[in-house]
Parts: sequence; structure tokens; C-alpha cells
Amino acid sequence: MSKKILFIYLLYVAIVFIYFLYAYPLVSFDNSRYPAIAHAIFFSKLPLPILLLLTCIQREWVERWKERLQFKSFWLENIVISLFLLVIYEVAQLPFHLLWYIVTHVAETSHQTFASWSWDQVLDFVFTWILLAALMSIFRPVVKRWPNKWYLIIWLLLIPFTIIFVYVQPVLIDPLYQDFSLLKPGELRNDIEALTEELGLTDPTILQVNRSEEVSTFNAYVTGIFGNARIVLWDTTLNQMKPDEVLFILTHEIGHYTMHHVYVGTIGYLLFAFLLLFLTSRFYRWLMQKKFPNYRLSDIRAIPIILVIVLTLLTVSEPVSLFVSREMEKQADNYAIRHTEDLEPALASFERIAKQAKSDTDPLFFVKWMRYSHPPMQERINKIEKTIKQRETHM
Repeated sequence: MSKKILFIYLLYVAIVFIYFLYAYPLVSFDNSRYPAIAHAIFFSKLPLPILLLLTCIQREWVERWKERLQFKSFWLENIVISLFLLVIYEVAQLPFHLLWYIVTHVAETSHQTFASWSWDQVLDFVFTWILLAALMSIFRPVVKRWPNKWYLIIWLLLIPFTIIFVYVQPVLIDPLYQDFSLLKPGELRNDIEALTEELGLTDPTILQVNRSEEVSTFNAYVTGIFGNARIVLWDTTLNQMKPDEVLFILTHEIGHYTMHHVYVGTIGYLLFAFLLLFLTSRFYRWLMQKKFPNYRLSDIRAIPIILVIVLTLLTVSEPVSLFVSREMEKQADNYAIRHTEDLEPALASFERIAKQAKSDTDPLFFVKWMRYSHPPMQERINKIEKTIKQRETHM
């Protein structure tokens, strides 16, 4: 990265932090600027991967690595180059990761030990490295063999990989990060079993995950497909929320479960992936012919170029992906509201979640578009309050 670009980026980061810390109209149940700092870190990091890749292209880092190391193996070349690219990315991101680690501990939303946090970072790095090296090893021979239709071949290969990943993630990958167990026997479990039976679920897998050792926030989610589909509740949710509040949160997750949102999301991801690959192939061919006529499409030196294209398209399309996610969350909220007679605990649960997470409950539009996979909490609270008034009116 040239000194001029570095100066511009650091100036951008300074402006972003000053805006979110002092000018952003934050709405939160908490008096701190905690959510504003989260926004600042997100938007500060946003252009960083693309800037690093552009620097890599401009300074021909990959070509230099290739000449210096004189790779004799195609596989080793992909493994090492992907490692170098990822190390540069992670080193540049590290100050932001450390800052967020400190901020979450000061705000007491996290109490994860540094050793545990570091282990999670290592796992993320290893999985990302394996994925990037595998994609490079698949992409290069495919684009060499089918230079005009490589996007279609890659997409067809992506279909079984995605299905297998979504299937095995809950049983092979997630347990590397957290400890899962069946819901403990007791009154709450009896209430949950009665609720699932009432809503027509036949023997659903409902698990609890140990998160209280790391965070103080609440969550629940649906994951997996086919025989590995399951509803997961954080132990913080089970231990710190009232039973009626937990039941409403669970009903929301059952909404996802019964409306098959994991399947819908998987299909949507694959359709989006096809469009992304198609557009990438068009931009890639045009850019290579225009700016890099001496590079082959399958050249290892061209990997940063295609990564820039992919990351740019992903960034531009992020508001669309998040909009779809928010719509599914609204559907799950509506399902929970329809199947809950007393909505006062529902209202209390959303307020409790917002307070504990110290979230920005009413973000500005650009923050919502770029960051929120769920409707802002104020919208969800307003929806419940409106429904309560409507029910009272029709009584």
C-alpha cells in the first residue's frame, strides 16, 4: 500500500470513528457508545481487504513470491500463496480484532479469556486458509479447461459442497467452537416440549450451547438440514430470561424451523452464487483483456484480481442479502406473535435482549442496510406494541 493510499485510509478511519463516537445519532438502552464503536470498526474494516489486494496487484507481490520460491508443485503453489494472502489480511485486521476484544470486555458483553479468543481466531484462520486454497486449486484448472464457461462448472461443483457443508456444520464444525448438549430436564423443558407439540413439531432436536463462559448476551438459532436440523438456545438465554420470554424466543425459532428458512436460505445462496459467478466471469475477462493482457485467466498472479472483483460484488450486494434475511426474521416474528397469547413477555424479551447486547435499536438507514441481518429492535418492539393495542381494541 503506497504512503498516499495509506494516509487516505487512515484519514478515512479517523473520520469514521469521530463520526460514530461524536455525531452519530445513537438510540440505545445503554448510555455508552458501545454500539457506535461497533459500527465504526465495521465501516473502518470494510474497504481494507480490497485495498490490500489492490496493493498486492500493483506491487506484484504474488509474482515476486512465485519467482523467489520457485514452486515445483501446483498444489504447493496454491497452498503457500493462499497462506501469504491470508496472513497479510489477518495482520491488517488484527488491530481491529484486538480493539473489539477490549471493547466487549470493558462493556461486559464478553468475558471470554484471551486464550479462548485466540484459539477461535486460529480456527477461523485455518478454516479460511483451507477454503481459499481449495477454491484456488479448483478454480485455476477449471478456468483453464473451460475459459468461457468456468462460472457454470464452479457453480455446479458448489451445489453439493454447500449442501454437505450445511448438513455437517452443526455436528462437525460448531462443536469445535462451543459445547452442545440436550436441554436439561426440568419445568422449562416440559413447557418447551408442550409448546413444540402444540405447534405440530414431531420430536424436534432442541439443544443448549454453553456460551455463558464467554458472553453475557442472549441468542437462539436454527441450523442444519435433513437429519441434522436443530434449534439451539444459548445457556445465557435459558438462565437469565424468564420462562415465558424463553418460550417466545423459542416460538420465533420454531417459525424459522416450520417455514424451512434454512432450506430457503441455502437455495437463495446458491442462486445468488450463480449470479455472482456469472458477473465475476464477465468482469474478470474484461479486466484481464483490458489491463492484464499478458496474464492467463488461470495464472496464479491473477488470483488477487478475481478476489477484488468477488469482494467488490459481495460488498455491493450485501444490502440485498441482509434485506432478505430481515424479511425472514420478520416472518418468524409474525409467526411467534400469532402463536403467543400474552405478548407482554415477548415485549420484555426484546427489551431485555437489546439492553444486554447494548445494541443500536434504531440505526440510520445505511447502518441498517450494511449491518443488520435482523430488523432493528425498535421496529420489532413497535410491532409487538401495535399488536397488543390491536388485540385490546378487538376484545
